[in-house]
Amino acid sequence: MNRFYQKLPDFYTKRVESEAHYAKIDTYDSIVTKGFAIFFVASLAVSLYFLDFSLPVNGVIGALIGLVAGFGIPLTFISLRAERRKTKIENVLPDALRLVSSNTRSGHTLEKAFLLSARDEFGPLAEELRLTAMEMYGGTAVEDSLENLETRVKSELFQETLKLLVDGIKAGGEKADLLESSAEDIRNSMEIREEIQSSIRMYVIFIVMVAVAGAPVLFSVSVYMADVTTEMWEGSDMNMEGPGGGGVGGQIGFDLSFQAPQVDVAMFRNFAYMAIITTNTFAALIISEIRNGNVKQGIKYAPLFSTLSILLFIGVNSGIGAALGGIGF
Repeated sequence: MNRFYQKLPDFYTKRVESEAHYAKIDTYDSIVTKGFAIFFVASLAVSLYFLDFSLPVNGVIGALIGLVAGFGIPLTFISLRAERRKTKIENVLPDALRLVSSNTRSGHTLEKAFLLSARDEFGPLAEELRLTAMEMYGGTAVEDSLENLETRVKSELFQETLKLLVDGIKAGGEKADLLESSAEDIRNSMEIREEIQSSIRMYVIFIVMVAVAGAPVLFSVSVYMADVTTEMWEGSDMNMEGPGGGGVGGQIGFDLSFQAPQVDVAMFRNFAYMAIITTNTFAALIISEIRNGNVKQGIKYAPLFSTLSILLFIGVNSGIGAALGGIGF
């Protein structure tokens, strides 16, 4: 374990190690160290482009953004790996339990049924079944082996299933029946989850259209109008003065003058970029929350949404400029 990782706060390293345990990643310290170096420097470079570092407050903001990205992105990567492994296990769990139940009904002991059911098509679940079977063969009690299995998979559905199975075994229940009923309950739960996702698909589409398409179009029009307005003020003389410099009809003089509005188009464009990225990031997190019940799955979609939205912003801004006078992006 490298020195940099050892000097990190305990609350952060414990979270990293917990997620790495569920994701089956042994090189988590190297991932954190390299990830921090890469994303901290990259975030500082991006902040330097958008912020004026001659101001001390902007330097502090840039450093904070770099620290958040340097620590947050490696942890997010490890956490997403754990979530992906969890999803794979949950998808094949009903079939695996049915197979274990069938092997148990055929007369095999539970450890033999686990070992025979550890087929390669079950992916990471097959590894866990083999490990659990080896623990049982090694003399570990069935209940203890199943409780150990529960701690190695980050899935509430999987953990609840194992708790019910352990409680049933301790109560003297029939193992095959318990496995069969658990598989059926999980299958029903997954079907209900799919129905819920189908019912909220329209809301997901609406959020995507607003964030990915609506926001960049509106911002591109606003930036174009700011460009045009600024050039109009710069190319016109709006100072007006009455006849003779003294008045109108020899009685009342007037002096009308207009000042161009102080609009920093470059700052406005940078603000549009940041607003688009923020909007699409939160849109991805909201979509993940309403579809999966957690925001982690949305993190991987945020860069895609933001990239598409920014490309659309640039394209629409250039298109408006080409169509309405050549004042493009």
